[in-house]
Amino acid sequence: MTTRYLAALLLAVALTGCVDNNASVLISAACFPPAPNTDGSCSYPSTCDSVLMSNLWVDTAYAPTGGTLEWPFQVDNQRPDNGERDGGTNTATAFITGYDFKFFSNTVSIPDVSVIWTTHTVQPTTSQVVAVPVIPPAVATLLSATVGLLAEVRVEIRATGHYADGQSIETGPFSVVVSVENGRGRGGFCPASTPTLVAQCPQPGQTSLSLCE
Repeated sequence: MTTRYLAALLLAVALTGCVDNNASVLISAACFPPAPNTDGSCSYPSTCDSVLMSNLWVDTAYAPTGGTLEWPFQVDNQRPDNGERDGGTNTATAFITGYDFKFFSNTVSIPDVSVIWTTHTVQPTTSQVVAVPVIPPAVATLLSATVGLLAEVRVEIRATGHYADGQSIETGPFSVVVSVENGRGRGGFCPASTPTLVAQCPQPGQTSLSLCE
């Protein structure tokens, strides 16, 4: 191996390490939330029925949820199925086990946060809707400590985990913008004809759809 070839190879490896990985597993969309079921529960399909076309909001002083914000996102596993080969097992199945968050705001400084989350399995060449804690408890606590805070926060989300062969996963970033409305007390909206709020999806105290009766 020549010195010139080795240098080129090392440069290629270095450049590869700097490129966001959206070629295997990626967060492809922020879903529009479902309406609550008649029993108040929330059910999500494996892919987004429709996508979110606006920013989110959350009241970080909303005590029942600890001021957190959760949102459904579609995750796509683009790796080909390799379970059909003779004597082989499917090593391309992806297991999403957590999320890394970066926060950007002109109003408040928020440190990076990593969250360990319930495992979501995404089979090769398929998609899965996952619930992501966009404003996790530690961040909600920090934001709620600033009374009357009104801030716009861009959240950069990366899913982490591993494949069935043990190879690590870190997706490229997917961003959403959240309006933080600390203590505004904005709740569910029900018309006068059905004024009682039964449930909200994903949860109350944030952008959601309501079931009223």
